[in-house]
Amino acid sequence: MFHKESCAWKNNNTRHHRQQHTHQVNRASTNTVDYTQHFVHLLDSGEVLCRQTCGVTERLCQEVALITQGCAQLVLHERFSAGPQAPPPRSSIPFPVQSGGLTYGTLYIALDPAQPANPLLPVPIARALARLCGLVLQVCEISTFLAAQSQRCGPQALRPLTRRTQEVLTLMCRGYDQETIAGKLHITSATVEKHRQHIYAHLGVHNERDAIMAAYQAGFFSPLAEFPD
Repeated sequence: MFHKESCAWKNNNTRHHRQQHTHQVNRASTNTVDYTQHFVHLLDSGEVLCRQTCGVTERLCQEVALITQGCAQLVLHERFSAGPQAPPPRSSIPFPVQSGGLTYGTLYIALDPAQPANPLLPVPIARALARLCGLVLQVCEISTFLAAQSQRCGPQALRPLTRRTQEVLTLMCRGYDQETIAGKLHITSATVEKHRQHIYAHLGVHNERDAIMAAYQAGFFSPLAEFPD
């Protein structure tokens, strides 16, 4: 009799642990889905913000608060902020917002009132969110800079360049001087200069700096493209 009751207790206990484990797995799975949606939403917002020139940082701070339901607050350094910001919560854990060697600010995660030693977002998720914020800010910063510089250039030419002129332009965009370009392409320095002047006329600019910006905007080169040596 005792043996049967002991077996029954073990079976009930095992069933309880299985149910508890299943609940934890389901909850973790649900949380993972929720956090994935946070990141997707922030990436979508970043794509929109990259096409704007005003209110970018303020909007990003609002999006972070929105997707985390107030659990996180993004506070940027003064030089990256458009105006006064709300002070961070007193009971919170800071995570640096960095990208490309720059520190843009801090992401504060509020502490769980029920467990004051723990943040309301898991630490790995908070770190990933802070890094994503830094990446979005850097991309927006570069996009805004390029858009402002491109306004100085003339109307973009849509006609394709010749192969040789395209090669000269690509090497110019990579920072090579005239003599180095001539050596890489096995042509004379004078020929490189002729191609350079043709590029300026083609793009409606008067110097190399504007030519590079106009060429990038027109899609004549990508900094990611490889140039065979």
